[in-house]
Amino acid sequence: MTAVNPIPMPPPLETLRTVYLHPGQIFTATQPLLVSTILGSCIAVCLWDEATSVAGINHYLLPNDPVRGHSDLRYGNVSIERLINEMLGAGATMTRIVARLAGGASILGPGSSSRLSIGDQNVAVAREVLQKHGLPIIAEHTGGQRGRKLVFHTGNGCAYIKEI
Repeated sequence: MTAVNPIPMPPPLETLRTVYLHPGQIFTATQPLLVSTILGSCIAVCLWDEATSVAGINHYLLPNDPVRGHSDLRYGNVSIERLINEMLGAGATMTRIVARLAGGASILGPGSSSRLSIGDQNVAVAREVLQKHGLPIIAEHTGGQRGRKLVFHTGNGCAYIKEI
């Protein structure tokens, strides 16, 4: 498991509206909210542009969509591209967007020696797409064998993670 600057859960005094993000969904915001989701082998990519206070998050289940093309947000390659486009449409600038990653656990144990687990494949797709767009990953809590609860604060770009 890789952990870079893990951040504790937010204090219970937080009075912001909470939005629950289901698998296969994307959410962007220009005002402070708390977006929560539960991740196993799934990945959430949290994007933040501090200058414009534009935030975005996705939740995808599988790495690549081999059949349906570019419309199914359950797949990482589709979901991350759409999230970036929604961020730009909301006023973010590509050179200022930073990313945080969470999820990608191997819930059923490590993959076979010849094949990566779904969680590992999901993490690899996130890194690949973000690198293609030149978006730096400034924090990451991925891998391992436990799920996570993620709360993303769209007002400051922080991601709070608790293993479950």
